[in-house]
Amino acid sequence: MKIYISADIEGISSISTWQESDMTASPEAKARMTKEAKVACEAVIECGAKEILLKDAHGYGKNIYHEDLPKQVKLMNGWANHPYNMIEGIDNSYDGIVFLGYHSPAGSIYSPLSHTLDTKLSKVKLNGRVASEFLIYHTLSNYLNVPTLLVTGDGGLIREVNELDPDIETVAVKEGFAGAVISNHPDVTCQNIKEAIKRGFENKDSLDMKVAKNFVLEVSFKEHKNAYKYSFFPKVKQIDSHTVKLESKDYFDILTFLVFI
Repeated sequence: MKIYISADIEGISSISTWQESDMTASPEAKARMTKEAKVACEAVIECGAKEILLKDAHGYGKNIYHEDLPKQVKLMNGWANHPYNMIEGIDNSYDGIVFLGYHSPAGSIYSPLSHTLDTKLSKVKLNGRVASEFLIYHTLSNYLNVPTLLVTGDGGLIREVNELDPDIETVAVKEGFAGAVISNHPDVTCQNIKEAIKRGFENKDSLDMKVAKNFVLEVSFKEHKNAYKYSFFPKVKQIDSHTVKLESKDYFDILTFLVFI
């Protein structure tokens, strides 16, 4: 059995500042991210996984300490800039995916670190729904028929996931408000992750795997000059001073545009 794990840092327990999560994330933040990734890897192994690909999907992709992980785990560092981006390397041969340490989308009040892909974006919408990074890549994993076993992150994101599909297992590791977060104890979070992954394996056949037949992406920029600039990308149209729109029946077109902005 093959399992894919995508790990970001802004939705890891206790992380609350850009200084912790910037391109040179602090050793303490990296250690917390590694600890939660390790527990997730151990849990999927206990559930029968023989192959695990873990994508370090934050910053430079050099945050997780590989030596602390089970030996079965292969770790993807850095970025090849493939449109699959935060879940690069996944395909339909995988039996499940875990989204670890994900966070609320740009514009959300539920995380001091809320953003979507790049801080120059003020809002992203996919088929009319405000899009977090989770929604963008969950749509891709469904597109590939790979079920989502677990999502962890801040409470705002978890409420989004529960609304999208209440059968997806989730763990809220913290609640964010203004510039602060209140986190569960790290050991409690790790135990919750372990138990939720086991439930995720048991419940994966009940998940909603439907995928839209047409995709409409709207991207709003903080600066109007960027909307003008990216309106020249193939098939993209500028619809107001700060927003561009792309419509396609092929989700790969959506992902390709997102990796270029």
